[in-house]
Amino acid sequence: MADIFTDLQDFLLARRSAMEHALAQQVQRQSAGYARFNQEELSFSVGTTIESLAEAIGTQDLLPLLAYAEALGEVRAHTGFLLSDVLIAVDIFRSLIWDVLMAFAAERPDCTVDTVRAIEDMLEQFRRAIVTSFSFTYNQLHHQFRDQTDQIEAQQQTIRELSTPILPLYEGILVVPLVGAIDSFRAGQMMERLLTTVAERQSDIVIIDITGVPVIDTAVASYLLQTARAAQLIGAQVILVGIGPEIAQTIVQLGVDLGHILIGANLQNGVELAFRRLGRQIVRKRSDHHER
Repeated sequence: MADIFTDLQDFLLARRSAMEHALAQQVQRQSAGYARFNQEELSFSVGTTIESLAEAIGTQDLLPLLAYAEALGEVRAHTGFLLSDVLIAVDIFRSLIWDVLMAFAAERPDCTVDTVRAIEDMLEQFRRAIVTSFSFTYNQLHHQFRDQTDQIEAQQQTIRELSTPILPLYEGILVVPLVGAIDSFRAGQMMERLLTTVAERQSDIVIIDITGVPVIDTAVASYLLQTARAAQLIGAQVILVGIGPEIAQTIVQLGVDLGHILIGANLQNGVELAFRRLGRQIVRKRSDHHER
């Protein structure tokens, strides 16, 4: 008399095609993750799962089945599935195996409770292995994604700081040379960093040089005014330099009031204004030329 587990293996493999079709249909109907899964890949995966279980039943060796379950769980985590998708597929697979087992038991009186328990134990270990592998891989991916997000945020912060340098020119004087387009986000970042630096260094003068800024809109002009007023509240005077003809025309058209800001033609003029505000002046050193 042939071993009952070998017969059950053959019985299961004989119904592989029908099980593949039924399992693929049900998981795609019940799971959003499997609904977008490639049909050919799904059929291959279902067929491999059935073969792996059938081999475990016939040989009574669980190690290949559990190794397959771990690999499958890892793949599902990497391909964007949710744990709910995996559990749905495993539950449907288990239900179909039970249908096959009941049909087999109806033909084989020697299929005892112990036989059923052995198959149920295999299914439970398969389920545990795939869920554990999926959860472990998913958590790893989550931590990697979080680390990458933190790195990207740090890089973006560095870029923002480099794009808006705040340079100490002289004791009590800061220079902020702005280059390139300024949107509301960058202007807000500039104001926050500038006020922090003014407070930390207890600066008296802030020179904002917009020579390299091609255009200023209403929002950015508003931020500049807010920055100037906020700086004054913590004891610093803002000097705005480098206003080109186009920006000057825009400021006039927008009706922006720059009454709280000192204006300089260029950075050199701004530095001279800053020194005068501090009661100092720039003295040009004369060089003596001796004739022979």
